[in-house]
Amino acid sequence: MTQFVGTHFGKRDAKGRISVPAPFRAELEAAATNQLVFRVSHQHSCIEARSRAVFQQMLDSILRLDHFSEEREALEAGIVADSMMLRIDGEGRLVLPEDMVGEVGLKGEIAFLGKGDRFEIWDADAARAHVAAAKALVRERRLTIAATPLNTNPKSVP
Repeated sequence: MTQFVGTHFGKRDAKGRISVPAPFRAELEAAATNQLVFRVSHQHSCIEARSRAVFQQMLDSILRLDHFSEEREALEAGIVADSMMLRIDGEGRLVLPEDMVGEVGLKGEIAFLGKGDRFEIWDADAARAHVAAAKALVRERRLTIAATPLNTNPKSVP
């Protein structure tokens, strides 16, 4: 499972290529893949990138829904049909589809936000604002993460 962490900045070159940050490429290499599935987020103005394995988990969840159900149809059309699988070249670059770039308004400097099992590609200024707002929300609501409980009943006690 990939673990994309951190925020990294870059630019699109004259040919529209982006260079995937080295720590993210290392995660993909550790997962033995150079394929990513890209889609425009339905929550934020960014492009989401997931490994093929993580995208397959999403697809498996959708495929468990009833055939021909409204929910399944919406998710298939809104997520699966709107995604694109791309390969990173030998130099760690790829070209994002122009329709995705235009939809999220990528210009000049871009930001790569690691989000654990995925990373997002944002306009750099929008990313900075997003992270600042998220930090403020965490502080304001004093959000916490549940700890993994200790094993209080070990199977092998000497």
